[in-house]
Amino acid sequence: MKEKLSAKNYIGYTICDTANNLAFCVMGTYLAAYCTDILGITGAVVTAIFWVARIWDAINDPMMGTIVQRKKPGKGGKYRPFILWSGFPLAVSAVLVYTHFTDNLTFNTIYVAATYILYGMIYTVMSVPYGSLAMVMTDKENERSNLSVCRAIGGGFGNIPQLLFPILVMTNGQQMDGQRLFYAMCIIAVMMMIIYVFSYRWTKERPELLQISNEQVHITATLKDIVKDRAFVTMSLIGGLVIALQLYINSANVYLFKDFYQKSGFGTIYLVISYLPMALMIPFANKMIRKWGKKEICLVGFIISAVAAAICWIGHFTNIWVYIALAFFINLGIGFVVLEVWAMCGDIVDHQEWVTGKREEATNYAVFTFMRKMGQALAAIVPLLIGVIGYDKTAIGAQSQKVLDGIYNVATLGQLLLIVLMLVLILLYPLSKKKTEQMQQELQAQRAAKLAND
Repeated sequence: MKEKLSAKNYIGYTICDTANNLAFCVMGTYLAAYCTDILGITGAVVTAIFWVARIWDAINDPMMGTIVQRKKPGKGGKYRPFILWSGFPLAVSAVLVYTHFTDNLTFNTIYVAATYILYGMIYTVMSVPYGSLAMVMTDKENERSNLSVCRAIGGGFGNIPQLLFPILVMTNGQQMDGQRLFYAMCIIAVMMMIIYVFSYRWTKERPELLQISNEQVHITATLKDIVKDRAFVTMSLIGGLVIALQLYINSANVYLFKDFYQKSGFGTIYLVISYLPMALMIPFANKMIRKWGKKEICLVGFIISAVAAAICWIGHFTNIWVYIALAFFINLGIGFVVLEVWAMCGDIVDHQEWVTGKREEATNYAVFTFMRKMGQALAAIVPLLIGVIGYDKTAIGAQSQKVLDGIYNVATLGQLLLIVLMLVLILLYPLSKKKTEQMQQELQAQRAAKLAND
């Protein structure tokens, strides 16, 4: 009988994404405003920096996936050592991004671009092995679902800066304080390093799952297989759009709360309300999956989110409480896919193994991660859009009504379009409950035969 994952294993996997997200959420939520309001970089240039970083990821991510896939297991395992190897440099690089040396615009533009790209590269070194780790910790669907939920919980705790920063790094409720932001990042970096040590100690890998993993990788052949796989393509796009939606909303809300509503502190309330639906789902996630299936639940959820987002955009609500109340229903709809996105990533990696006979979790996961970073690039359009509508960084709390209306439309119409795209994609996603069960049964037989022959 296969050994079950222990509570310590789950905690170890959970807290690693807490550490990852402590810095990641600050990058996604505050970097654009930091660049425009503190460094004086235009929104168009900020968006260009984000897009250049994502273009580099097109090379960096698959390359890292291949390197990790070809690595032979050592004393600490195949994927676990990367938690320490990349965790400490990742924490340091996050601090460097928010280190402000001078008011020289040219220097600041080059510096923030270089350090942000460095941070992104090290994040890849962390995220590809970390994501692949779940696939060699267990092959049981319920345990993978639990790990995905744990990762979502860990990422949620990693969003603590979003709860505290409106109070700690914003002065007068509207203006960002660069020095406070730097000190906050130093504290975050220390916390990250401590967490990574415990995560490494408390996670484990199953040797028999490592045995079926293919170490002879040909990236071109793998990419050709992936492009032909509708399950992989559609879920990868959904994975990218989910993070695009989260980061887009977070980034747009910084401007929405401080300018349109002129209540930056309400960002904390918004975040709590946004995570409440997911918190309510956690105890029921596995029961829902067993009864209805992942695809089927996501489909209903996206419909709920699309309706709520449409009401939010059309209503153009000046009452901040109505906007926050609608956020509950938007996140109620997308909450399940946020919780289960990593389990569904495991499903499409299994699907690749099912249709090709090759197990390449690290390479497959790197492609999935790359699509998530394309989602980040899509969300990076926020500062560009804010600039296009005429946002004036010197007019804090005194933007024109045209700009204020533009900020509201950027925030609400953008999220509606992203949700509708995900709704279309989930309709095209082929892994229904019945199909997934068939795949898992046949995979078990394939793996048993492969291990017996070896």
